[in-house]
Amino acid sequence: MQQIDSPDLLDAFLNVKSKLAAAIYHRVRCHATTFDLVQDTFLRLWERRKLLGLTGDLCGYVIITGRNLAIDHERRKRIAPVFTGIEHLAFVADPSPTQETCMIGRQELERLQMLVDALPPRCRDVFLLSRIEGLTFVEIGQRLHISPKTAFGHMVTALEKLKTGMTPPGDR
Repeated sequence: MQQIDSPDLLDAFLNVKSKLAAAIYHRVRCHATTFDLVQDTFLRLWERRKLLGLTGDLCGYVIITGRNLAIDHERRKRIAPVFTGIEHLAFVADPSPTQETCMIGRQELERLQMLVDALPPRCRDVFLLSRIEGLTFVEIGQRLHISPKTAFGHMVTALEKLKTGMTPPGDR
């Protein structure tokens, strides 16, 4: 395997350094980050100079390597938030619910289902058609043969009863 000589790599890098910086800046829009990524590009190539003998267009390879580093930088910035230190990790919440949260959620859902079942038939029908099927009051009125205003009134009644039933006794 042919190895690229250090002066060849340095010459190629210096020949395209301004073009490389422009390509990186076009992606990251930050002079400090551009400066860092230009240096990272040279270091990456320097560490792999033994493998660069297979590369036909060394200048093009320098530009592509820098552009790829800029893309990786932007991807990491979008995916992972930047933490200045490990002390911030204590504030990162686990997104999965605890068993207690799941149990409370199930109990609230059961209570809501009992309250919906206990609604007067018309109120329950209007509530389910509006909230579950996504119908407008006009569409509900047409389906149940009532006026949209009556459908609205049934919905208000249903929501008031559900709100009262879901509010803990101490908070009423």
